[in-house]
Amino acid sequence: MARLEILTRDEVNLIHESTVDVLERVGVRVLEPGALELLREAGAEVDWREMRARIPEGLLRECLKKAPRRFSLYGRGSGYRLDLEEGRTYFSTQGTAVFVIDALTGERRPSTLRDVENFYRLADALPNVHHATLVVHPTDVPEHVAHVYALSAAFRNTTKTVDAYVVDKRTALDVVKLASVVSSGEEELRRRPLLLMFYNPVSPLQHPRGLLEALQVFARYSQPVIVAPECLSGATAPATLAGLLVQQNAEVLSGITIAELTNPGAPVLYGTVSTVMDMRTGNIALGAIEGGLINAATAQLARFYGIPCRGYGGVTEAKAANIQAGFEKALTLLMAAVSGVNFIYDAVGSLDSTLAASYEQAVIDDELCGIVSRALKGISVDKEALAVEVIEKVGPGGNYLRELHTVRNLRREHYVPTLLSRERWGAWAASKDAVNRAREKAGRILQEHQPEPLDRDIETELTSAVREIVKSSAG
Repeated sequence: MARLEILTRDEVNLIHESTVDVLERVGVRVLEPGALELLREAGAEVDWREMRARIPEGLLRECLKKAPRRFSLYGRGSGYRLDLEEGRTYFSTQGTAVFVIDALTGERRPSTLRDVENFYRLADALPNVHHATLVVHPTDVPEHVAHVYALSAAFRNTTKTVDAYVVDKRTALDVVKLASVVSSGEEELRRRPLLLMFYNPVSPLQHPRGLLEALQVFARYSQPVIVAPECLSGATAPATLAGLLVQQNAEVLSGITIAELTNPGAPVLYGTVSTVMDMRTGNIALGAIEGGLINAATAQLARFYGIPCRGYGGVTEAKAANIQAGFEKALTLLMAAVSGVNFIYDAVGSLDSTLAASYEQAVIDDELCGIVSRALKGISVDKEALAVEVIEKVGPGGNYLRELHTVRNLRREHYVPTLLSRERWGAWAASKDAVNRAREKAGRILQEHQPEPLDRDIETELTSAVREIVKSSAG
């Protein structure tokens, strides 16, 4: 299938050259002394007073060569694996909302550990969700150990790939410890990565100390890291989208450089969470069409550097499952997918600029992901698909309802929705709408679906490790 490319080759080169200019002349602020020393030793010009590194093109080029073009992320058990590489697109649930739209009352309330567990189980059951992220943050547990409770809930409630919530070296080492238990050792964890980290530079052009420490821990243990700036056009990045792409590129490439200096060959994704600020309200606008354009351009830049790409889609500023949510989610998801983004984050469950998560919205979005997946398959053109023989057999005035060719190809060619209405008027008027259908489906899944359990010995060891970390953190 052809890719949507909104930049010409010359424009991609111009963005790259401008980025090199920014990195060499302006540089980036690196607030972790160890990382700054790594850059200095590798040939960057370092100003220790400002904690700023100016990165020469040669160093950048060498580090980009070390970043793998493809790598795999594994789920625990059952042979589940995502291959992050060109030509593949995966959909993830949204991440770290702090509110939930309650399925029973419709109220917006703070998220709890029970919601964390429920969303992992829901993601485990939804067929078009490939990656189960920390959908909501558990606000009812102590913040300093929230990452421990969240990851243990992930391992217990899904066999799909998961990520880890980390903010510094301590939290990164904690989640590596838990993952090592599930992997049966650190060496196996390095060989088959179970964790994914989201590293967000602080725009413009700053790398924060705590997250840099966590990035380096993940790099040393060969756990994939997504370097994804959250540039806001007109606020923390230039108002022009091309200018935003230059700044974002500088932030991503300098982050990747640090990861590769820490551990050559460390798996990384070129990412974005960038969009525009709504100048009327001062709010982020993830569902804006400009966000779709940024995702499309980001995918092109990632291919230019030969690095797997992480973008976002299926996002909205809508506060409920309504028409605004529908068109913002569909546009941003489809644009990211057809542009070749390999890992699409926030695709399932998000409302209110990802501040809130909804159970029924997650089910609706799963169907949207299924529709987009069908679009990505394109149109097969081979002897079977061209269907000349069956056209000849049926002839003028016939129909194809009883033909074996129809039976063989119907499900392969047609996506059959479970929530969308295609009934005639009378049946539609007597039926429930998509939101109510989705709410009921989410309720059935949460009541009936049981994820594959952890091995009993691993479950016991994981419980012990969680208690040990929580106890030591309290001291």
